[in-house]
Amino acid sequence: MQTIHKVAKVKNNQVIIELPPEFAGHEVEVILKSLTDKDSLISAIEKEIDVGIRSPLSVRRHKEIFDNLRAKYESR
Repeated sequence: MQTIHKVAKVKNNQVIIELPPEFAGHEVEVILKSLTDKDSLISAIEKEIDVGIRSPLSVRRHKEIFDNLRAKYESR
């Protein structure tokens, strides 16, 4: 079983989710949950951590990642 966690925008009461090419499932279970700003921040942090973990060589420093996140969410 493959699991993908994504945050998607709702447009015209619809959600479109693009699956990666390697996704092998032919049927999926979908659970929708509204996000608060806090949830969205946590999701963004998790995504940045995932990108760092999957990078063969991380040239981004932790401070840079969190500074980018802070700037994004403080401007709201």
